[in-house]
Amino acid sequence: MWIKATELESYKSKLIRVQRLINLKIAKAYRTVSNDALCILTGMTPIAIKIEEAAQTYLHKEEAQIHSDIGVKHRQHPAETITTVLEDNDERSLIQIFTDGRKTEKGVGACIAIFQSGHHIKCLQCRLNKRCPNNQAEQLAILTALNYTENMQTTDKIATIYTDSQITLDSLRNGNIHTFIIEEITKKLNEMIKQTGR
Repeated sequence: MWIKATELESYKSKLIRVQRLINLKIAKAYRTVSNDALCILTGMTPIAIKIEEAAQTYLHKEEAQIHSDIGVKHRQHPAETITTVLEDNDERSLIQIFTDGRKTEKGVGACIAIFQSGHHIKCLQCRLNKRCPNNQAEQLAILTALNYTENMQTTDKIATIYTDSQITLDSLRNGNIHTFIIEEITKKLNEMIKQTGR
């Protein structure tokens, strides 16, 4: 990305030179005044900081799809949304999936452990950006588990997903919450229900 070019001293000095000329004219100061002092006198943010800020804003916009609500035209029809999210154990299912998301000082991640007929068959892990909250990790774990279950080569795809995220369960029940991952979970569940007829 172009922000990496500004880390070179030669580019930084060119940018500072341009801003310095502007600041000298605005402040009506002598050429011996430092650039930092000129920025304070004119109230202008140093150009290197403005460029870094623009780059960070761009990166946040790229990741905002996960954080933001889905537009109205992309939402599911209320008749197609999940009507029940159970909180009890369904011991009839052969596939049991345990999901967890975690945020620590080392980073944000999600882990999924999949059992079939009581035997551990797969462990999935994914890492998220360190700015992502714990709830997103929990929700991404559920979505990943659903995607894996859908692609499993088994005749009986009834699965029980265990999560300790009450916020995710409440979000799935609440028809007014339309964040990207919650919408994706809802869509995936509805697709799987239509395929299996259960």
